[in-house]
Amino acid sequence: MEKLFDAEGITSSERYFYTPSSFARKHLCYVQEAGRLKSLKPHASVRENVESFLFFFVAEGSGSLRYEGESYELKKGDAVLLDCRRHYEHESSESSPWELAWIHFDGAKAEAIYPLILKQNNDKPVFYMGKEEEEAEKLIGMLLSDKGENSADSELRADGVITRVMLLCMKLAGDKKEAVVFEGIREALNEELQNSAPTIEGIKEALVRRYDADIEKLDEFFNKRYGISIEGYAANRMLNKAKELLRFTIKPINDIIAESGIGDEESLRRLFMENENMSPEDYRKKWAQWIKG
Repeated sequence: MEKLFDAEGITSSERYFYTPSSFARKHLCYVQEAGRLKSLKPHASVRENVESFLFFFVAEGSGSLRYEGESYELKKGDAVLLDCRRHYEHESSESSPWELAWIHFDGAKAEAIYPLILKQNNDKPVFYMGKEEEEAEKLIGMLLSDKGENSADSELRADGVITRVMLLCMKLAGDKKEAVVFEGIREALNEELQNSAPTIEGIKEALVRRYDADIEKLDEFFNKRYGISIEGYAANRMLNKAKELLRFTIKPINDIIAESGIGDEESLRRLFMENENMSPEDYRKKWAQWIKG
């Protein structure tokens, strides 16, 4: 694989190369290269058709990126997630040379998740790290500590770290202004779900009042940010509550419907068949600890 920052005498860098096992290539997200660098003088680097994804963030200084025909000015705290199969160019600034930390990685899981992250970020490859910069530095540091080792345990660790990097990007995705306006919406939704006998319509009305925004706007933001609609998220949490009540109480079905917020027996049975492929009664028989024989 071609080096990302191959510029001898132009950058000072620490990097490690990794050769994944056949098991990792088939089943895991795997690292191809990881490192840190300091730019010594401006240098334009152009890449395309590299079988890899690239995550890097600007630890100091500034520079620029051109990707998919769009230009982005990057500064300290900015992070980038690219599909290197596509054409991209990057260059450190002359007045404030950048310092970067990066990982090249690949894998079927990454190929599946990358489009979701990009969609949530309005098809833009740039994220602002803010207070999460320390977390990104920590994750890349974990990969660098293996220094190119490709043992089974190091490859499993790497898979976990890459997954956390992608989750971090999903967390940071979306319009920054909207993120400020709708800050804490998932926590607010969870608060409403803790109320006695919540309903999906009641939850939506509470969010509309709290954020003084129509439900379509709230749902659009929530879907972009978390990859699920407000109603879908609430229904999932209500189903989990119903499972808990079925497993650890002897309450009848009607009480479980009311306490979980699912609303009616038809909806309860539909959710269990769609998600567990069994009825609520069969779920209780299979999982409840208090049922003997």
